[in-house]
Amino acid sequence: MAREKLQRELTLKLKTKYFGPKDSQPHEDIVLLHEEMEAIQLMDLFNMYQEDAAKKMNVSRPTFARIVKSARKKIATALITGSNLKIHEVKNEFHVAVCSSSKEELENISVDAPYIFIFHIKDYKLQSQLCVTNPANQNDTKPNAVLPNILHEYTANYFITDKIGTNLKNSLITKGIYPIIRDELSISTLIDTFK
Repeated sequence: MAREKLQRELTLKLKTKYFGPKDSQPHEDIVLLHEEMEAIQLMDLFNMYQEDAAKKMNVSRPTFARIVKSARKKIATALITGSNLKIHEVKNEFHVAVCSSSKEELENISVDAPYIFIFHIKDYKLQSQLCVTNPANQNDTKPNAVLPNILHEYTANYFITDKIGTNLKNSLITKGIYPIIRDELSISTLIDTFK
């Protein structure tokens, strides 16, 4: 079972949350988490050591290293491809996507299950749910070719699955959708994932 996620200490107050090229039309938005901006500030602006910066953010040093690596990759991708860079705001309203082999409940939550549930959560309460057909379940379609786009269309912020490949993980993160790995999940325990 995954370790409980510590509450990040975020002190950075952003003056702007959207960056993009002025001389060309960007082809996509790359979403940078608030915690990734905080990590970049501590490491690259304040020149803190990883150990000290990790303590300041209330995370382990390996977790901090992963946050910084992810942030730097996103910033580099945006600069090189001419994409917009959008900072994700911390809020208590979000959408969670979960694949399922059942239309009624969450079963076999693998990326190629036939259905996708989209849950709208606000103030740690389930507001609504929607079930759509998973295009990754059809005709040998690779999940990383279709899931990031469809989840982005449904404004998913998180994607919960039992396992995930590197290509799909990176594609989701680039779209601002953050994967969470769980062996099993039910609709009744979904909210507990985020508390």
